[in-house]
Amino acid sequence: MKIKREFLICTAIFVLMASLPLFAIGASYGLEEPVNTDTSGVLSKVESSKSESKTEKSPSKTESKATSSEAKASESTQESLIEVSNSDKISADGRFKILDTSTNEVLTLTDEEFLIGAVAAEMPPSYEPEALKAQCIATYTCYAKKRADERANPHQELNGADFSADLSKKQIYLTPDRMKEDCGESYDEIYSKYKSIVEAVKGEVLTYKGELITCTYFAISSGKTDSFKDIFGKDLPYLTAVSSPYDAFAPNYKSKKAISAEDFKKAFEENSDTVNFSESADKWISDIKLTDSGSVKCIKIGGVEFSGSKVREILGLRSACFSVKYNKEFQFEVKGYGHNVGMSQYGANEMAKEGIGYKGILEHYYNVKI
Repeated sequence: MKIKREFLICTAIFVLMASLPLFAIGASYGLEEPVNTDTSGVLSKVESSKSESKTEKSPSKTESKATSSEAKASESTQESLIEVSNSDKISADGRFKILDTSTNEVLTLTDEEFLIGAVAAEMPPSYEPEALKAQCIATYTCYAKKRADERANPHQELNGADFSADLSKKQIYLTPDRMKEDCGESYDEIYSKYKSIVEAVKGEVLTYKGELITCTYFAISSGKTDSFKDIFGKDLPYLTAVSSPYDAFAPNYKSKKAISAEDFKKAFEENSDTVNFSESADKWISDIKLTDSGSVKCIKIGGVEFSGSKVREILGLRSACFSVKYNKEFQFEVKGYGHNVGMSQYGANEMAKEGIGYKGILEHYYNVKI
């Protein structure tokens, strides 16, 4: 009886030990719904009402470690780095000038004022501080380059401004008045948070061989970003394809759009004089070529080749990572949101949740050594 009892005890222990990995995997999948990241300038007051779908599962700890390892692995030997610079090329006169196309007036802002409103236009205040810092640096790099380029070669239509935006639609920059509208009684607290983020990394930019980089970012990736070359045609060594696995768990990661044959035909005829829709609708689309990340690189429609980005623009799709089938109408299934090049804002926030700092986030998405 003693031997039998010991055998049963050993068996029970073995079963318990064998099941521990299963418990660990189950515990690592959260049930909490992620923040909606339709990051087009929407602040926290309206975030909860915009989520249209529940998250499936959060990435496991194993996936999180893999992401962290990839971020560290991206510390390449390239000459890219983050630096605090006071060169004329970056700081200019310490002012940004925006032509507001809704009023045709030029708004002049200090670098700090601009960055507070520009980061607010891109990321909600509920995002992690390290993700917001990464966004601040990416934003400053992007628009400091636009400013430098414009001042070196001014365009008359900008009326002395560095770039234009429709501020009534919250493009690029949120004015304090627009922020107050969105934030209500939380305005002071939210404005203070953005201001503290800007102060923490003010002046830091991304450069490659001493020059400001072409700094791109977007809301949600398809699960892997695309290279600049695949989407925009130019080879930039710091904008290569990198994994961004968290994005697949973002609300609205997948979207669908149905377009009638008549509307489809009309849309492309308005954009090309040579499209030919004489065949049946099921033969209008052919020769789809994908990037390594799964986005549509080019596609023939009515015998004419279009880039995936152009099709996205013409049809109003959320990204160029789409599949399509015809069944009495054109049915599109789309992954991600944005052009899919550079930093994924949703991915950056999830990396920050895993304890990765803003430099690690930037290293990962921009393939730089910091």
